[in-house]
Amino acid sequence: MRSGDKARTNRMFRRRIYAQGFTILAMLGGSAYWESDRAKRGQFDELSEEKRRKEKKDAWIRELEVRDAEEDELRRIRDNLVRGRAAERVGMSEGAARKAEEEAMARKNGGGNGSGILSVLEQGEGKGDGPVLAAVRGLWRR
Repeated sequence: MRSGDKARTNRMFRRRIYAQGFTILAMLGGSAYWESDRAKRGQFDELSEEKRRKEKKDAWIRELEVRDAEEDELRRIRDNLVRGRAAERVGMSEGAARKAEEEAMARKNGGGNGSGILSVLEQGEGKGDGPVLAAVRGLWRR
């Protein structure tokens, strides 16, 4: 421009416009080319998210089942404590109190001789024993 060659300047401006047009065409062509890849990626992300949500839900259900089992165990221990205190008031011996406890548990669990029933004083199976249950057992043993 400064040299006064207007024809050369106009050629340069045209080339610049052609380059900008090529850039826009390349962007549109690339967008069309990668459209299917973006759709597949979106489907993959949706499946991954669904799988993560399902795993989270399953973990929550397992946690609730463990909590329910622990609550049942605590309820059994509390019932045994109440029966033990009632037996002490009546004046039963420890052996008689255990026998009464086993009979009550057998009735509660649908009959049987109570051989599969563990006393509160005996060691549990160890499944689902949380810190609360361990503390209650420690108090009972004292």
